[in-house]
Amino acid sequence: MVGGERHYSIKILSTGLTGTVETAGGMAIGNAARFSEHAGPIDTLIAIGGDGAVAPQPPEVYQWLRERAPYIRRITSICTGAFILAGAGLLNGRRVATHWLWCDLLQSRYKHLKVDRDPIFIKEGKFYTTAGVTAGIDLSLALVEEDLGHATAASIARILVLFLRRPGGQSQYSSLLAQQEDIDNERMRDLPAWAKAHLHQKLDVAQLAKAAAMGLRTFMRQFKAQFDMTPARWIQSIRVEAAMQHLEDRTLSIGKIARLTGFRDEQALRRAFVQQIGVTPKQYRERFGELDGSHDAASEPADQLSTGVLEDSVPQASLSPTVL
Repeated sequence: MVGGERHYSIKILSTGLTGTVETAGGMAIGNAARFSEHAGPIDTLIAIGGDGAVAPQPPEVYQWLRERAPYIRRITSICTGAFILAGAGLLNGRRVATHWLWCDLLQSRYKHLKVDRDPIFIKEGKFYTTAGVTAGIDLSLALVEEDLGHATAASIARILVLFLRRPGGQSQYSSLLAQQEDIDNERMRDLPAWAKAHLHQKLDVAQLAKAAAMGLRTFMRQFKAQFDMTPARWIQSIRVEAAMQHLEDRTLSIGKIARLTGFRDEQALRRAFVQQIGVTPKQYRERFGELDGSHDAASEPADQLSTGVLEDSVPQASLSPTVL
């Protein structure tokens, strides 16, 4: 409901035989219909992720998807829901996203996909795939913005106490700091936090080796083994993450942020942003900024859109993001 008006009609479709879908957390989603019994049109199909989505589906599910796909305006997946679409062959040759924990399995099982482990969601034609379940919220807001305009999406985001939406190219999580979980060497494990606290300084290899209390050759060997990237690219990524945080609170100019995070100038920050997340600092800030009413909602209310949510009948790890 937006402004008291209903724009979307939600229908839950299940591969099970009953009208209830059980989740892995013990919750039950009722009022579901068996997928094969749905005869009406579908505007947007959402394949929901979870443990059950990773398992191969019955052949009749894949056949139904292949037959229906040409007549559906938008086909999306949340988290491991990409496995369902991939199993039906709908994603062949496409660049796709899923939760970073499942990227390797998705790529190894479906060789014709181009799995990108970084973005929170990817759009290719009428196909949309997302990372973890919360990325489904970002995708939902993006779809609402496509259908009903910026102002409507922004209003929903404000009601839900959310940022308008993260750009699809944004990294799924703070990958550099999360690497600490898998680092055994204590000095290397502390390096990300140390680097983040010294971004205003020149951070070359010699400085990093000194901070880790290692000789240069030992440091380079350990760094490659632990982080699997060059120190220069690693430092740039930490600087970009720090800049993103400053951009979100909107209290500093972009030039000031560039200096605080160790970039030579605003242009250097801009180049790093475009390279790593696909948008400029200004664009990133605009998508997280305060609502200014400069974008109008669609002048005419949209027709009701039928949104099919394909749930698997086995226990699910994530719930349907039907906040649309």
